[in-house]
Amino acid sequence: MIGPTVPTTAGLQLVSLCAGIGGIDLGFHRAGIPTTAAVELDPRARGVLTDRFPETHLFEDLTEVSADDLRSVGVVPDRTVLAAGWPCQGNSSRGRRGGLADPRSGLWVHVARLLGELRPRWFVGENVPGLLSVNDGRDFGTVLADLAELGMDSAWRVLDGRGFGVPQRRRRLVLVGHSGDRTAPVRVLLEPDRLPGHPHPHSEATPQPSAGAPYGARDSRSDSDNTADRSGLTTWAPAYAHSLVSHGGNDKQDPSMVTYVVQPNTGPRRLTPLESERLQGFPDGWTATSHGVPQSDRDRYAQLGNSVAVPVFEWVARRVSAVHQTNAGAGVKA
Repeated sequence: MIGPTVPTTAGLQLVSLCAGIGGIDLGFHRAGIPTTAAVELDPRARGVLTDRFPETHLFEDLTEVSADDLRSVGVVPDRTVLAAGWPCQGNSSRGRRGGLADPRSGLWVHVARLLGELRPRWFVGENVPGLLSVNDGRDFGTVLADLAELGMDSAWRVLDGRGFGVPQRRRRLVLVGHSGDRTAPVRVLLEPDRLPGHPHPHSEATPQPSAGAPYGARDSRSDSDNTADRSGLTTWAPAYAHSLVSHGGNDKQDPSMVTYVVQPNTGPRRLTPLESERLQGFPDGWTATSHGVPQSDRDRYAQLGNSVAVPVFEWVARRVSAVHQTNAGAGVKA
């Protein structure tokens, strides 16, 4: 369980769709925006939400949740941020790339449906950068067109977790929409003083190393030195871990995506669930239990691999809150 949210003067609330273990929710919580309602189908991930966000109203099936359901638990559209990290499997460069035709990534239609039914002030979406290119960009065009049809202006940006204090290369597409002020999404994601000539500290070009990087994290894709692990893979020590994947504890996964930790006299080992939590910016033990029952390492790896780098969304949430407050103070439709 986390501590109570210290609310911002913006008075915003979060509705989290495809919430997983609450990475986006935790980022918003740290920024002073509580999660009023969350939707998550997987029972184990939902159990983590129950343990960590006991005051949040939980729903199971995104395809069945309605705006009336959300209003019934206290959701107020004019001060709501609706967030959705909908499934990315159809958009990932490592999959078959079915895009929105994939039944998992195709859950976007229900995200758009709820946006239309609820009409929240803000939208924050998260997916893999592959969404920009899948089906020659047509699927991303569909997402933008859906938002425009709902009266939402939008902006997007690829953000990398390693620029936000976590020692992990994790590039994710972040999409922000707003109903009422066409400049608001741009003001959240883009900063004029960081345009060409003023490198942004969170950009891919200028990642900021984290002092908390685990010593000896190793990348199996390089043969730049002569250190070999027990499977015969030659490794080296980079500044950042690979992006975590949902099958991080599966011995059959592609070895080129495995991050190793070197231990004296015993050779490399894989990351533990605790280390994976830290790579995503979660508190230690965040995934240790589900519905109060200890979880297997396999389940924890899967949940963490499907989640987000929490500090990225704390940054987004603080930017949303600041723009919302500025608009309210200026008499602009917040």
